[in-house]
Amino acid sequence: MMNLYDRLERMTRRWWFYLAILGIQFLPPYTTRGMTNLNSQEINRLVGDVLSRAFVLSWVNLYPLFKILPLAFLVLLVYVPKSRPFFSLFAAFHYLVLACFQNMAFLEDRGLVILTNNVVMITLVALSFLTEVFVRKNMFAFRRVNWKKGFLIGMAAFAFLYPVDPASFHPDFHIKHLFTNAAGLAFCMMTPLYLTVLLFTYPEVNLVTLRVTGLVGTIIGLYNLSFNFFFDLPKFWWNGILHIPLLLISLYAFVLSFRRGQKHSLHDSGIAPLGKSG
Repeated sequence: MMNLYDRLERMTRRWWFYLAILGIQFLPPYTTRGMTNLNSQEINRLVGDVLSRAFVLSWVNLYPLFKILPLAFLVLLVYVPKSRPFFSLFAAFHYLVLACFQNMAFLEDRGLVILTNNVVMITLVALSFLTEVFVRKNMFAFRRVNWKKGFLIGMAAFAFLYPVDPASFHPDFHIKHLFTNAAGLAFCMMTPLYLTVLLFTYPEVNLVTLRVTGLVGTIIGLYNLSFNFFFDLPKFWWNGILHIPLLLISLYAFVLSFRRGQKHSLHDSGIAPLGKSG
């Protein structure tokens, strides 16, 4: 009899799973004052208004905290292998925060607005990390860094630091701003970090988490690159470049999740992981 993990792993390979993900893209935003008579251009403008006025953007005092906490859990993961369920639990919590509060805003003309498709997709990512708390497929074996992993680290760090001025969207490499900006509360900037951690432990990895996070990251990455490079290129070109790590790492993780994966545990295979694991 298949366990929960095997069922989810098979489900995320089925054609109808991707048909469902496609259907999610057509979920309209929810507003307390209705969505009547809005064309696609107006909906796109509404999406931009929500993301630029999202609830998380008012949490200025929490910006540094959401930069520090992921790094703290990552350090704990490396040096205390038994902490791996707590890392996954924090990631699940983090994504739930992003699903809700990065995709909701109160607009004067529309009231409360919720970007339904983003909320559903990012919640799926959160649930995939929550599942890992119980199935524990991620060995988190931090092996020797080669050029590929070094490139992943560089891209993830670039996104995590998010060197941009939030008003002008011009490059901003001021040290203070790199650690006090809103990147810790942005799906697009945090996902490269979480995926890089998962890719470090491949192939002893939770394929469901890797696949779902990679898929959602690819979709949202495509949306953001399209907006930044085609909506107002002179203004958003740098912000578009900062979203490239999301698309590249997500697409790589998604494709890799179908290649091999974890067919059996390290204990069953008799192979001992290199470095720290738990």
